[in-house]
Amino acid sequence: MPLDAPDLLKRVTNARSTAQVDAIMSGLPIVPPEQYQWLSETDRTGTWKPGHLHWVPVGRDRGNGGRIKLAGEPMNPLAERLVNGMEALIELARMRELLTNSSAPMPASPREAVLRYFGFPRLDQIERLDDDERKAKSAMADKVRKSLSIKLDFEKKAKEFAVTVRDHGMGQAPENIHKTLLSLGRTEKADKPYLIGVFGQGGSSAFSIAKYSVVVSRRAQEIRKGNEAAGAGWTIVREIQPKGRRDPYYAYLAATEDGRVPVVDAAHAEKFGQGAHFCHIAYDFGASESSIARLMYQSLNHVLFNPVMPYELYALKETADPMKGTAQRLAQRVRRFGSTALDKSFTQLPVV
Repeated sequence: MPLDAPDLLKRVTNARSTAQVDAIMSGLPIVPPEQYQWLSETDRTGTWKPGHLHWVPVGRDRGNGGRIKLAGEPMNPLAERLVNGMEALIELARMRELLTNSSAPMPASPREAVLRYFGFPRLDQIERLDDDERKAKSAMADKVRKSLSIKLDFEKKAKEFAVTVRDHGMGQAPENIHKTLLSLGRTEKADKPYLIGVFGQGGSSAFSIAKYSVVVSRRAQEIRKGNEAAGAGWTIVREIQPKGRRDPYYAYLAATEDGRVPVVDAAHAEKFGQGAHFCHIAYDFGASESSIARLMYQSLNHVLFNPVMPYELYALKETADPMKGTAQRLAQRVRRFGSTALDKSFTQLPVV
């Protein structure tokens, strides 16, 4: 399959199993890692083959294995991916604002940004508003959550889970994906108080919990610079274990020697729209199959206890659960059942 095949992006974004990814890669001109290895910015083994894809370390750091394997629990990197999606939506709104008013002051915090750009306060505070205002603010929040989702799929034959996080935010230009979505310890957020993360690490830990990770992104048209590609960049991430060595690392498919990812032209990327797509395939939850859907709902609401904006969860079904955090759920319970709704009584036990 040539790199300019018209159905390539569709196959990449639809992949949910290792078999599908293997089938895609088997038809691409990929140089095996034993024939070409990126050791450092200036040191390589093997020769770069023009017109072929090569495995380049995530973050362009050959020693990235230790940092990427930092996740102690499989749900945390997924929460980080969702937070990244929230930031992408906030940043898109900020950039739109600057297009109309280049001197507009920055919001002082993520919650201030959400209130300014999307019109609703903290999700738990919405439950404390009067009925009319609560309904109006809830409608605003519900509109936003359709722009960010996490989806759980299960491949019965291979007994594999796939988790896809999709946002319709600012997106990245293809030529910058290797320096942003595939970077490690690099950040453009340090001087932006309206964003959440800052260390450039979080979500990358998901690479270590999946056999393959598919990454696709496309810049929103209205904020795209004149010299930025209008198409979508894509790649596949996997672990590589070099022969005769004990230090595996994580690498992605690169199309150029400086690390840029393959690109699908604008005509074939229109259906993708804008934003980012992360699909982690053969994701290891370390739990029984029957409990994963319930576990995701509970765990994500717990980890993102009071998120700055809501999102949608598709857990082995085609209908979405609105995800607003446990704080909102508790506040809603108090609104419906009164201030004693959270009280818990304990049976008296005899003192022995």
